[in-house]
Amino acid sequence: MSNTAVPFELFSPDYFRDPYTALDWLRVNSPVHRYVFPVGDVPMWVVTRYDDAMAILADTRFSTAEWRGSAEFQASGLSVSGGTILAQTIPGLDPPEHTRVRRCAMSGFTPRNVDRWREDIRRVIDETIQDWELGQEKDLVAEFAALIPPAVIATRLGFALDRREELARDVDLLISTNPADFPRIPGARERICDYGRELVALKRAEPGDDLTSAFIRAADEEGRITEDELVALVIIMIIAGVGTTKMFITNAMLALLDHPDQRKMISDDPAILAASGIEELLRYESPVASVPWRFPTEAVRVGEVDIAPGEPVMVMIASANRDPDVFDDPHRLDLTRTGSRHLGLGHGIHNCLGAAVARLISEMALATLIERFPDLRLAIPREEIRRHEVWALNDYRALPVTL
Repeated sequence: MSNTAVPFELFSPDYFRDPYTALDWLRVNSPVHRYVFPVGDVPMWVVTRYDDAMAILADTRFSTAEWRGSAEFQASGLSVSGGTILAQTIPGLDPPEHTRVRRCAMSGFTPRNVDRWREDIRRVIDETIQDWELGQEKDLVAEFAALIPPAVIATRLGFALDRREELARDVDLLISTNPADFPRIPGARERICDYGRELVALKRAEPGDDLTSAFIRAADEEGRITEDELVALVIIMIIAGVGTTKMFITNAMLALLDHPDQRKMISDDPAILAASGIEELLRYESPVASVPWRFPTEAVRVGEVDIAPGEPVMVMIASANRDPDVFDDPHRLDLTRTGSRHLGLGHGIHNCLGAAVARLISEMALATLIERFPDLRLAIPREEIRRHEVWALNDYRALPVTL
């Protein structure tokens, strides 16, 4: 089953035009699929069924530490950390280090602390659209979704707002899987790491009421994390804040433009977003198509396939979230869907640390757009909206609209 010939090329331009048709085929015909990644010719496995995805994400035999990857993976240049301090970010740590660092980070994301973000989010959204007028054309990626999360994260982490665009460019490079970008990735990686160190040094000298200062106190006063882990923690907050929330706002708004009946539900009752709408939008078009690599630390059987230690495993969240064995009519957007067990924000110990913040930013951003611009519509034909061709992410290049 795993070596079944496929009638399409994974991660080709045709695939990105319609990924869900390809993923549907894999889920039925080759749910644990042998694939040779074109960058570095790395043999790996692509997992598409919900139950298999859940099992892998909860199985401690699957590591996220890149050093556990196969020899082919190590030689490929696919490593995100590149041997830098990024290897010590929470997504790349296994227990017990992961448990210790995450426990420290969670102090900044209690329900009470997250609610304190609401005022900053409202201010940033209002400032972003204060000069917008009905009938104008705007790119909701560049002029909305790409601006709001970084500004909010900058405020809460305490970093300079004038560094947002620079950091956003470097984050986009860091997560790129386009071979044309590979020569520039080491420079982006180095700049992000340097900025993390600068920010920690600044906040150690001038502490404030922000997350970075709180993390420093945990490191200095309680000795709960090392200096490198502290810097890596700040860095992953920047990366997550600049990247995936932007993508989700874009994806969600496009989904609502594609489904005017669902958008009308929000116009009639904005509370539906918090009640069930955000969860359904995360299921329908999560910003994460595939979670970071998983590497088995021992031989593991998944479905009908034996996976050897170190062989990279690509868990396709985009496919799992549309598995008809779990979700009724999975390709239908239904904001009233309840009891959703989607994997849009991960599962297991590596579920999204800032999930509550991402939900809140997205909910407020979407509700504001729909309330203030009720006739918002696409400014170009739908077929001209193009995804970024990044295998691990659901991301659109631009979203031109008329307000």
